[in-house]
Amino acid sequence: MCGYYWFMQHFKEYQGRVFVIYLNNLPFINEKGQLFYPSWIHEIRPKELLKAKRLARPIAMSEFEVDPDEWKKLCAENSVVRTLEGGKKIVGKDETFYDAELLKNLTGEWQRATRVLMNTLHRMKIKTGDVFLMWRMKELISQGRIEVLGDVSKSWKEFDVKLPGAPQSEEKKSEEAAI
Repeated sequence: MCGYYWFMQHFKEYQGRVFVIYLNNLPFINEKGQLFYPSWIHEIRPKELLKAKRLARPIAMSEFEVDPDEWKKLCAENSVVRTLEGGKKIVGKDETFYDAELLKNLTGEWQRATRVLMNTLHRMKIKTGDVFLMWRMKELISQGRIEVLGDVSKSWKEFDVKLPGAPQSEEKKSEEAAI
């Protein structure tokens, strides 16, 4: 949707010749012949996308007048996270928006940071990228909201994390003593 708003300010001269297809909440058929709702456009088979093309509608003149202002508003707002709240409404969120998701996937036991990251990515409703989540995890570590074992500056696979104040198992205590 952000791309759409950016696009609108640059293609005003093509009014009447630009079409849009809303793919959200539109079911498609996967390789197994089952209905599914894609999260990303790359999940849609090309054959199915050609069928969806029939749903294209021209962008109205009024949209060419109003929607470029949305891009200016988004730029002025300069939020780190933006979410789509239905239709064409984009809402800016604070950088801490996904922190609760990360903390929800942590336990009192040590686990690999990559495991927490993957669990969070698979369970979250509003998706984001792994790099952003790992940055937030490192920020939570620096704030003391997550305990860390290992070197955070190296690879994502090089450190373990857990909730602070939780008791450790004897196995991890012996690993820490060896380090």
